[in-house]
Amino acid sequence: MERILSSEAFAGVVRDFGRDAAKDAVIAHLETVRSERRRFDENVAAEDVLNTLMAATASTLRRVINGTGVIIHTNLGRSPIDAEVWSRVAAITTGYSNLEYDLEDGSRGRRDDHLTQLCRTLFSCDAAILTNNNAAGTLLLLAAVAGNREVIVSRGELVEIGGSFRVPDVIQQGGARLREVGTTNRTRAADYDAAITDASAAILRVHRSNFEIVGFTESPSIEELVAVSKKRGIPLLYDEGSGRVVDLARYGFTSASTLRELIALGVDAVTCSTDKLIGATQGGLILGSEAIINRCRKHPLMRALRAGKESYAIIAETLRAFAAARHEIEIPIYRMLSTPLDALRQRANEMIAGTSCCVIESACALGGGTTPTETIPSIAIEVPGNASQLASRFLQHDPPIVGRIVEDRFTIEVRTLSEDDQREVTKALRLNTR
Repeated sequence: MERILSSEAFAGVVRDFGRDAAKDAVIAHLETVRSERRRFDENVAAEDVLNTLMAATASTLRRVINGTGVIIHTNLGRSPIDAEVWSRVAAITTGYSNLEYDLEDGSRGRRDDHLTQLCRTLFSCDAAILTNNNAAGTLLLLAAVAGNREVIVSRGELVEIGGSFRVPDVIQQGGARLREVGTTNRTRAADYDAAITDASAAILRVHRSNFEIVGFTESPSIEELVAVSKKRGIPLLYDEGSGRVVDLARYGFTSASTLRELIALGVDAVTCSTDKLIGATQGGLILGSEAIINRCRKHPLMRALRAGKESYAIIAETLRAFAAARHEIEIPIYRMLSTPLDALRQRANEMIAGTSCCVIESACALGGGTTPTETIPSIAIEVPGNASQLASRFLQHDPPIVGRIVEDRFTIEVRTLSEDDQREVTKALRLNTR
């Protein structure tokens, strides 16, 4: 064993993976050689050991090119982060920071203070707190506000979204008791009012996320629910989910209340994701009154659900882009949404030059459960050939390219491609359409 590990053939393996790991891999290789009754070959052994150790220590998480036409793609990591934003927070994320340190008096501080003033400016809330995702934010909010008491929810909002996240389960895990009102398709403000008793702690409104109920439906407005909550003296909580900072109507989607508008209307606390319409990394914001946020801050679950310094740094930098009206420049999903069709068509034509591909009109979805029934016009590249075979072939590219099959045709959506992605896709098109 000493001779093998000290040989020139194994010098690189020992240097890169350490002597102990190399020794264990050599032992495994020798056992295979004996069982197969093969002769030991030093070079073959070194290559086998190197491949074994590389496979054992490799990460399966890889960069992927999104050509699906879904901007906030949950399976592909939701919102991409701008490289310039990453570079600005590098000093915070790669070294020490004042995450929980008050630089003014040299004492221990609170990590949620780093987002408080920014959220007050953007959303006009009294206070804010950050958890590791929106499910955690909703769980913490319910535990802090309605532990061992009733939460009133419309039957039409008792939804399940991705990853088997069910609203009734979250309510119960938060220590609250679910009180259902109305029906699946029709719930009125009077239903909430009639359900409130001394055991009631809060009204909860839930964004349905990835589906809509259409037809014979009725749902009270936020203003009506605020009126009921004020009249009966219990808070109105809203699991808004998507994190709508700006009105999406300018990008071709139906207008809906922003986070700031919900707070202005009188909602006592709102929870939302930070990696959907906010366009940052994963996190869950709770925005609301000082009293409610302080209860969340002091709850034992807060320590289990809190976010780290990387999340605070990236989310704060992303929110600053909204505050400075630079979101269409610094947040990738808004760059994608604001790109005109003519610009997309020009990019597509440049990418297919010299190939047998063609440019087609398409539809792009926002994704992430934000606007489940809506799309906006876009441009895609159609690649000739067997759609299933092409889809598999493009997944083998480095980095993998995820397209979509539409009417048995393999296409790559242009709107969801960054500049770097466009170069890689152009290269792949030339290799696969000669």
